[in-house]
Amino acid sequence: MNVNKDFHKYYNGEPPGQKTNAIRWLQKKIIAMAKEMPWSFQTIGEWEAFKKRIRETLPQTIGIPKFPEMKQSTVRARIMVDTGVICERVDVYVDEDYSIPSFVFYSNDTSPSKKPGLVWSPGWPQDKWHPSYQSFAVRMAKKGFVVLVLDHAPFGETTPADDNKQSINMTLIMSMGHLLGISQLALRAAENIRAGEYLRSRDDVDASRVALGGLCQGGMDTWLTAALDDSFCAVAPICAASTFSLHMSEMASYFYNSDSSPFPFGIMKICDVEHLHGCIAPRPLLVRVNLPDQWWPISGMDSIEGFTRKIYRLYGAEENLDIKAEVHEHDLTGPFADALENFLVKYLICN
Repeated sequence: MNVNKDFHKYYNGEPPGQKTNAIRWLQKKIIAMAKEMPWSFQTIGEWEAFKKRIRETLPQTIGIPKFPEMKQSTVRARIMVDTGVICERVDVYVDEDYSIPSFVFYSNDTSPSKKPGLVWSPGWPQDKWHPSYQSFAVRMAKKGFVVLVLDHAPFGETTPADDNKQSINMTLIMSMGHLLGISQLALRAAENIRAGEYLRSRDDVDASRVALGGLCQGGMDTWLTAALDDSFCAVAPICAASTFSLHMSEMASYFYNSDSSPFPFGIMKICDVEHLHGCIAPRPLLVRVNLPDQWWPISGMDSIEGFTRKIYRLYGAEENLDIKAEVHEHDLTGPFADALENFLVKYLICN
């Protein structure tokens, strides 16, 4: 009887359909949760206390699996792929039932000196066969690096290969992971950590000079991994600068993801992506954004840069931070490859 009378009061100026929109409902909850997080840190002590909380609580919250102690990995093959460059096909040991399929590139020189290393994390749905990643690995091997490119589950050799089954395999991996309490991005972080352990265990690698980089979802698991693991001396996430709160509050209004794999469960109870970039300080950090990537709102990059610079300033290490946007293709080519090479040479060879 009083529908028309109470209409404007009930909807408060919002379109009526928004009151039955579950996405809008959850967006508001994400925004409210983000507002409750700490954003102002006046001293290193304040920041270090929050970083400690992140490192103590986040792995269990999002389900980063703990792999058994590292054991011998299997080298399936060793071939020459370019003048003076070797590629090894390596099964990086996880446990008795599983290994991470990887390519390792290095120069075929006789120098007894140990080399710097790079773990490169491919994006969704890429793998170690991606041409630009292999080309960059060969390029850096000629510079004296040992470069490992891994397959993240469910891509590459980790599941039956079929372009039409990629989303099915992702659903299977994520579903079983969720039953075990393992988020997909958390699994990728654990795989990165193990790949780093493998590189540092090699006789030809300087364990103190192993960097981590990745593109797109590989960039996401790069900043997540490095936020929790100080053993990577330099970090380079490319085409992955967005925040969970801005991603959902902005992008969900005009674009949708193909799957939910980049979003670890419960992470907003602890931190957002800005905090994870801050946890990398004061180590060298290269961030590159691709402006045509409409799935990463540029406001996310703006928020990450502003917050991360403040944290690096606390350490007096802002010169170690390099953040920039490019207009380019979504790949490790052109200005992205050039910036990454210069970054790695600067901090792992020249310094």
